[in-house]
Amino acid sequence: MTHRVAVIGDALIDIVDGRQIPGGAAFNVAVGLAKLGADVDLITMLADDEPGRALLRHAAEHGVRVHATDAPHGTATATATRVGESMEYVFNEAGRKRFFDVASKAAVIAEADCVVVSCVPLESDAQTEALQALQRMPIPFVLDANPRPGYLRDNDPATVAAFAANLRRLAAAATMLKLSDEDTRLLFELEPHDAAEQLLAAGLEVALVTEGPAGASIRTASLREQRPIAHMDAPIVDTIGAGDATNATLAMAMLDNQPWGEALERAMLVAAATCRAPGGELQLP
Repeated sequence: MTHRVAVIGDALIDIVDGRQIPGGAAFNVAVGLAKLGADVDLITMLADDEPGRALLRHAAEHGVRVHATDAPHGTATATATRVGESMEYVFNEAGRKRFFDVASKAAVIAEADCVVVSCVPLESDAQTEALQALQRMPIPFVLDANPRPGYLRDNDPATVAAFAANLRRLAAAATMLKLSDEDTRLLFELEPHDAAEQLLAAGLEVALVTEGPAGASIRTASLREQRPIAHMDAPIVDTIGAGDATNATLAMAMLDNQPWGEALERAMLVAAATCRAPGGELQLP
């Protein structure tokens, strides 16, 4: 069975070591799901400019249908810099002022078997309320918080607090939530597994916790599965998209009703392979 998935969130051009690479968390997840066999619609902000056209071309190469919402400040870009084992990003004005008009794409979303949301401005009550309306649909709702200091006004306390509060609202009715260790420390000042337990107690069905080189875990009310990142002989090129690859792989596994332990092991292989290529596009091992 082919699953039709509506992905909502950011698409941008990553600038890495002077190279321009199609990316953005939601864009990476959409392309990744398509490579894993899903039928994908991507709802994102794109302008009629060269970065926007480059993203459209790349999406089309993978069979992803793009439904662009208004982008008054142009298409987003992110300049990525390696810091230890992770990446830091500086976003242009279009990225910092992102908002996704999901109501205008209601007909597209109505055809989906699953909604996946990644890297949206949860500090905005209007954005959060639009997503809460989608949670009333009788289909899985997958969310990746993906807060970034460059999006959160360099960790302005009021902006971070608003993001965290709205994330809790959405998580309480979500099927699966992806959180990184960096996310939980920034938003909740909690270690990732403590944050996951709180969110599960509040109504979340499945917590996917990623911890960089330490691997990832799946938690539900009755299950705990943890797997290390897979070892590969090839050197790591960058870590852009590792979390997105994990998210796409596990969302697909959820739709296919795969056992969580088996799915998590596969996701760690896919994430490791993704780190062996430049940019955030999911790579199959």
